[in-house]
Amino acid sequence: MAEDVNKLTAKEVGAIIQARYDSEMRQPETEEQRKLAEERRRKLKEVLKILQEQDN
Repeated sequence: MAEDVNKLTAKEVGAIIQARYDSEMRQPETEEQRKLAEERRRKLKEVLKILQEQDN
């Protein structure tokens, strides 16, 4: 992940959390959509893990 998470604004963090919530709530209709949703969830989990580590 190339983006420096120290520079994320509260609005960006909120958008990340909302995107994760949205991606988990909708059921993708095609295999391609399922793969894209899984990739988005994986990336969001990485960012959230980094953010949580910074809070500690």
